[in-house]
Amino acid sequence: MIIFIAIEIGIALVSLNNHFQNNSSLLSVFTALFLVVTPALYYILNKKQTEFTFWFVFYSVFKITPYVFEMENNFFQVIFQFKIYFNIAFLMFLLWKAFQFMRNFRKAVKQKDIVEQDEYAIISDSLKKSIPFKKLEKMIAFEVCSFYYCFIKWTRNTNNQSGFSGYRESGVSAIYIGLMMASVFEAIALHAYLISRNKTIAIVILILHIYLLINLIGHLKAIYFRTHLILSQKIVIRYGLFDPLEIPFDSINSIQKFEGDYDKSNELVKFALLGKLEPHNLSIELKENINVNLPFGITKEPKRILLYVDHVTDFLKTVTGKIEESQNFNSVPLQPDGATPIFVV
Repeated sequence: MIIFIAIEIGIALVSLNNHFQNNSSLLSVFTALFLVVTPALYYILNKKQTEFTFWFVFYSVFKITPYVFEMENNFFQVIFQFKIYFNIAFLMFLLWKAFQFMRNFRKAVKQKDIVEQDEYAIISDSLKKSIPFKKLEKMIAFEVCSFYYCFIKWTRNTNNQSGFSGYRESGVSAIYIGLMMASVFEAIALHAYLISRNKTIAIVILILHIYLLINLIGHLKAIYFRTHLILSQKIVIRYGLFDPLEIPFDSINSIQKFEGDYDKSNELVKFALLGKLEPHNLSIELKENINVNLPFGITKEPKRILLYVDHVTDFLKTVTGKIEESQNFNSVPLQPDGATPIFVV
């Protein structure tokens, strides 16, 4: 991406030369390099990039081009004369996707009789059916769920009463409320300082603080309403506005109480938006790396999971009981190689 941006900047700077500005053919060639050739090469050569990244890059370049290159006598002038129609088509596409999302959301709500399904899962699944780009879907899901839990969600689901919460004994509520109050005081102070100097910047900073507050409130309320589940064959970790994580019992190498410090690594994921500011009391070590979807489309493949669970002793006893039931039912040892998993209560 950095190389692509550097090439685009280089093309734009070279095209500013008067010799190229006065030659319509050369100006059209440089416009083609900037608008078509470089983005196409970026798409072909960068195999790891997502489909969403390519369309985001192409749309950004399309919007920037008429501001960088003179359009008079430019071969691409005719295209940008119809730019308003491209924008209308894009807006219609967004409206269609919004309609698809609402339709899928309503269908899912009517069928919400599965204990694993909560509002976050329903919204995320509905967006997945409406938006083909996975990273974009994850980013939008975080934002939509922030607003949903902040303004709309006020009651607990009746089918989640048996889950294990993660906020009653952790003190996480005080951490988030303190952070919100600090953000409010900072917003008031900055707004008062900037409003007489630069009204635009003052309003932008105020909007950013409001947006941050909505995200924090939405995430904290999601922590309240989303609980961890222990089912017959797996654990379902549900924390705030994180994607749910399903851990089958036969993939667990060890599960035990753990409140100590830890080193950050790619092999470890902690279910905590604020990282080390939030406590943890449970460690789950897996036999193999597992895919974990974090907010904003970030993915990791850790082998160890840290989280906080209220009544952690009861949680461990329940997990151990479920695993023993599963072993007795299937008559198959949890560890085929003869090793004994560790479950510390």
